[in-house]
Amino acid sequence: MSTSQTPVTPGGPGAGSAPRWLWPAVAAATVLVLVVIGVVFLGDGGGGQEPGGAAMTPATTSATASATTGSPSTSASATSTPSPSTSARPAAGRVSVPVYYAVDVEGVGPRLYREFHAVRAGGDKVATALTEMFTGTPRDPDYRSLWPTSTRVLSVQRLGGGVVQVDLSGFVQLGAAFEGAAVQQLVHTVTAAEPSNPSVRLLVNGAVPPSGHMDWSEPVKRSAPLETLGNVWILTPVQGATVSAPVKVSVYGTGWEGNVPLKVFKGSTEVASTNVTTMMGGFTEAHTTIDLPPGTYELRAYNDNGRDETLQLWDTKTFTVR
Repeated sequence: MSTSQTPVTPGGPGAGSAPRWLWPAVAAATVLVLVVIGVVFLGDGGGGQEPGGAAMTPATTSATASATTGSPSTSASATSTPSPSTSARPAAGRVSVPVYYAVDVEGVGPRLYREFHAVRAGGDKVATALTEMFTGTPRDPDYRSLWPTSTRVLSVQRLGGGVVQVDLSGFVQLGAAFEGAAVQQLVHTVTAAEPSNPSVRLLVNGAVPPSGHMDWSEPVKRSAPLETLGNVWILTPVQGATVSAPVKVSVYGTGWEGNVPLKVFKGSTEVASTNVTTMMGGFTEAHTTIDLPPGTYELRAYNDNGRDETLQLWDTKTFTVR
């Protein structure tokens, strides 16, 4: 995840404006104010839908954007039900599965991002998604799995009560923060493949995982999104895509006052920039279009810190305009 040519500073939404331990309180206050003034939030405490159908904080907002290009053409919107983004439908005999990966974000630590991969159809959908997570290759070179590629799925069972039991051939050997992120990577992948089961009981060779850091004997749910997910995902264009102009850009994220700056680079030269508005204290989707001439570009998505012009880089995608 390159940060050249752009100043960055560690931290998520509002870094520098309030200590990280205050963000949940800030977020809660923000939601309360929005409710009072008549903005309706749907769902329960986990809220809405992330791309691919996993529970997240809901929002219904709107945004406008203007791009700095030779021929500006932008518009943006946010929705509480963002849709999965894939470059094309899978070919016959193949299915698209959600797979979560990790990025060690500078100054923040491990955060999760999601891709959709086309794999051979057949077999249990949870086992299929996990096998791709263990052995597949992320499309984005910034992403990686925290699990050994030798890991195998021994069995998948539905226990009732919204619990999926997954028995694996091995476990991660990482420090506490990355072990927790690895388990969340697995939990997010399982619950995206099968959203009706929100908890995962993890076994390794039929027993509780041999952790030196945490107790994994009970079913595990997704942890708080603001502490687990990358603050901004670029949904489209996907890594390596070839697209037509104007380029349709979709992001899924959060930020200080919902702000997500977007910059487009050709080599080391910034050739376009714009902003979209997501949500503060939760995640939602926003869209814009950017008019670009033919060529290969890198799109970079940031959060500002609510204090100055330094930016935190969260995601990048390289694409080609035909």
